[in-house]
Amino acid sequence: MPVSLLRFVITALLACAWVGAADAPPAATPTAAAPAPQAAPASKDAPAPVSAPVATDAAPVDPAAAPASPSANPPKAKTRKGGAKAAKTAKGPASIVITVGPNKISKSQIDTLADLMINARHQDGSAPQRGEREYIAKMVATNLIGQDLLDLEAKRLNVVADQKSLDSLSRAFRANFPSDEAYKQALRSAGDTEAGLREKMARQIKADKLLNAQMSPMERPSEKEMRDFFAAHKSAFPINDSLRACQILFMVDANTSAGEAAKKKSELELIRADLAKDTARIDALLTRFVMKAREISDGPEKKDGGDLQRFLPGDFNPEFKKQVTALKVGQMSPVFRTPLGWHLVVLTERNDGKFESYQLQIARALVTEKAAKAGKDLKKYLKTLADRYKVAFLDEGYRDSTVAGVYEH
Repeated sequence: MPVSLLRFVITALLACAWVGAADAPPAATPTAAAPAPQAAPASKDAPAPVSAPVATDAAPVDPAAAPASPSANPPKAKTRKGGAKAAKTAKGPASIVITVGPNKISKSQIDTLADLMINARHQDGSAPQRGEREYIAKMVATNLIGQDLLDLEAKRLNVVADQKSLDSLSRAFRANFPSDEAYKQALRSAGDTEAGLREKMARQIKADKLLNAQMSPMERPSEKEMRDFFAAHKSAFPINDSLRACQILFMVDANTSAGEAAKKKSELELIRADLAKDTARIDALLTRFVMKAREISDGPEKKDGGDLQRFLPGDFNPEFKKQVTALKVGQMSPVFRTPLGWHLVVLTERNDGKFESYQLQIARALVTEKAAKAGKDLKKYLKTLADRYKVAFLDEGYRDSTVAGVYEH
């Protein structure tokens, strides 16, 4: 796949405007499909944590993957050339807090997107953690700056979004919604219009054209790359009896009628049939499976995309053990019943020492490496554009001053 703004600008400008639509998650939602290799063997008392994108100075950070406890204290105002000190706070919701060349970014723009993302992340009623909103606001600001820089450069170079590409992207996005009414409801929920959405898509297309011309394409890892990685890092992969899987669970108990239980089984069978269309591509299957689990599963691991973490098969019901141990990595189970209800499971990890069993972890690790390199290239390019068009923070509270910050200088 070519380098794009999927994990950067589009996250703030397109995807985050839609994540609040409960009935239709966006196509571009990043997921932690499989963990990077862990050196320490797993145990039922200390399962491996859910993977998250690596946040370093090599790549812009996806706001949806913000760390749990970032600093709540914004950086102090810095002295600029000429001795003038930037304003510490912005007055009024529409106050301009950042300028990018002739363009202006307002406090309300940033706050609206940040609030959408906070609401989407805490649909379960949980409270934002200390400093979480400040972190997300800074990431949104960073992404808005990046989009403005790319817009300005696209205008300078006369880059256009052709109608064919715009129509194709619009159809692909609309296909994520189960009905025309769901699509329109999502537009209303986001406070947007079809014209406004197409404008955002046009900006995405132009930005992608710019980036594709500036950076090498980021291809999926080849089998040779994966086998070479496994050979070089074999000692980092645990060898034990543990497995890891994601599940979609429809709970059924003694109070559930036979008719309702049968209906739930039929629903899960239909979901399995739809997901099975991607069995030839493990990454695509797992991405869709995780999204579907977050949307409809009744299990407590729903918020983690159905990730059961590492476990020992004997820790589960005998039927669950039988079904899961029969799977190969990347394979999906049939719909089966336990005392909890109806299960659909995809195996993501089998720590038996065989290359085939670690393919998801290896692919994840290689994609992370490639993304880090692409992130470095993107950061370098955006800094070049920031020098050309002059990014100025009128409110230092929106500057990402960490080592991962693109505009920290």
